[in-house]
Amino acid sequence: MRTLRNTLAVTIGACSLTAPAWAAPEAGAKAMLEEVVVTARRVPRIVMEASETVSVIDHEQLRRNTAYGLADAMRGLPGLQVTDGGQPGLKRVRIRGEESRRTAILLDGQEITDHWEYGTPLSLNPLLVERIEVVRGSGSVLYGPRALSGVVNFITRKGGTEPLQFEASSGWNSATDGRERFASVFGDLQGLGYRLAVSDADHDERDTPDGEIENTAFDNNSVYAWIGRDFGAHRIELLYDRYESATDVFVEEEQRTAFPLTDFRIDVPQRDREKVGLSYQWRDVAGFLPLVKVQANRARNDRQFDTFSSTFVPGPRPVATDRSVYSDAELEMDDVVAQFDWIPAHDHYIVSGIHYSEERVAQDRHVDTVTNGTTGRPEDIRDEAAIETLALFVQDEWHVGERSTLTVGARQYRVEGSLDETNRAGLTPGENDDSHLIANLGLSHELGDNVVLRANVAQGYVYPSLLQFAIGAYAASRYVNPNPDLEPETALSWEAGVRVRARDWVFDAGVFRSESEDYIDHVFCAPTDGCITSRDKRYVNIGESEAQGVELYASRAEGTQRWRPYASLTWMERENRYETFTTKDTGVPELSGSLGVVWEPAFAAALDGWLDLALRGETRSKREEPSSSGTPVLQGDDAWLTLNLSGGLQFGARQQLGLVMELENLNDERHSTSAENLLAPGRSVSARVTLAL
Repeated sequence: MRTLRNTLAVTIGACSLTAPAWAAPEAGAKAMLEEVVVTARRVPRIVMEASETVSVIDHEQLRRNTAYGLADAMRGLPGLQVTDGGQPGLKRVRIRGEESRRTAILLDGQEITDHWEYGTPLSLNPLLVERIEVVRGSGSVLYGPRALSGVVNFITRKGGTEPLQFEASSGWNSATDGRERFASVFGDLQGLGYRLAVSDADHDERDTPDGEIENTAFDNNSVYAWIGRDFGAHRIELLYDRYESATDVFVEEEQRTAFPLTDFRIDVPQRDREKVGLSYQWRDVAGFLPLVKVQANRARNDRQFDTFSSTFVPGPRPVATDRSVYSDAELEMDDVVAQFDWIPAHDHYIVSGIHYSEERVAQDRHVDTVTNGTTGRPEDIRDEAAIETLALFVQDEWHVGERSTLTVGARQYRVEGSLDETNRAGLTPGENDDSHLIANLGLSHELGDNVVLRANVAQGYVYPSLLQFAIGAYAASRYVNPNPDLEPETALSWEAGVRVRARDWVFDAGVFRSESEDYIDHVFCAPTDGCITSRDKRYVNIGESEAQGVELYASRAEGTQRWRPYASLTWMERENRYETFTTKDTGVPELSGSLGVVWEPAFAAALDGWLDLALRGETRSKREEPSSSGTPVLQGDDAWLTLNLSGGLQFGARQQLGLVMELENLNDERHSTSAENLLAPGRSVSARVTLAL
């Protein structure tokens, strides 16, 4: 670990094929392509000109949405799936079929870290978000190892235009009898911008066409504070964010009673996140140095994860075992990015930087075991582990002629991981490290003022998590052993597409292909692995995957037309190659998308309204995965199609009072989306009232 710290000090001292870039359907087509985004390049660029696959959800779209979580607010984006892992209060997103842990989740450009199996939950109140920018395809060159499949950047709301402003809202969801409250005070005091916000939510068990689902209740609350000020060419911002949550966990009956289990339960009574961030910018340092930016971030995740299992093994001497495992973990992260922008010549713009992060986890587990009615000796286990990463990155945006832009970038990683302390039998403290270089190449070309061709190829890289290489995890009644010899996961993605503006319409189309290697998963231990019991598992590099797809989008532009139809369609095929078999049944539907129309009638000046009628659906999906018996297990979800209606009104000269309502799944379709374990809500209503002063 000391090596990376010394290297960092010396360094600072010396110093596709793709899918379309589009906003969600409710946004206007012209505005969509003229949106200025920062995530794809770390500098402001217009969507129309980007070679990357960029999607944008702006504040107006979020204001028109009653979703109680950011993941649900993003369902309309192509190539993106919402996943719950049986935890409705901790939803994640998957990009192009990759697991959630292969997507970088950012808050104002800085990563939110989570080392657990299912990836980073989107734990931020939607009303705190000004806009969401999504890059599909590897963003690892600029954003680090977890950006293998893409990047999701939540840009939070900052100050106001007056000394004192106020906003409050209250929402309700019939599917969970959920109630949400939000309040924010913000403004600008002689150049000092500020915002303070609090929120609270409480949801009961989910109602579906099959009735209520047990163990699906959740609650959360948050506190958010931000201040920022300009000092001439300098700008300083300070952010504090705390999110506290608790959620029940649904376990399917097949898993609860899979031999030798007779019962299995999970509880997540605490999943809290706290973050303090500092940002400094110095603009126009020199003619060749337009920007110096430093972002520093300290975050902490507190997690309690409890499992309760009962097993029964028949035989001449049957064995019945009850086991309770109480896990309490604290994950801390320090993250610093120093960015330097250069203009060495009039046709080049270079973004370069140094990225250092240190992630530390301390986990305590208490295990109680009762075998055939006899209480065994309690077991207390403590593990401490850490990962330090130092990376140098550079990306050159080269304007070749008047209509073409070539983007070339590279990132050099140096990673050191260590298990610093453990008292678990079979584990020994130790260190390992890795060094890796990745690159990307992009091209955009304007055929005319309204037609842009684009292409991009990028490499991705994911180092094993603390859980995978150091401390392990529990899966049902089994312990999954860590593996310090794991290879990092890597990927290569190609993208190509075209964006077209034609009269009142916009068309966006593209294709993509990705190849991933050295997938990490857990399998049953072999005799040579040294596991404590034969029922334990171990993390290994298990296989490879290939994915390819087509994404299409069309919409009428905003303007004098009050009716704006839109359509989006995603076709995707994915193949997983395991050690013993290959399958195209990977849980990804071949076709998914939406078809709808937005109506924005002309009201009086003090009244604004809209209606959105949409069909959403996907084809049947199947999942074939390894099993303990050696025979692959095949599961699936049926095709589904839902009819949905949403609408809203804004009242007042400055639209101070707002009402938004969504009628979801009007046809009461019984379905589960391809990436979620839970049945989706049946016919339901959600509403939100907002007051802004």
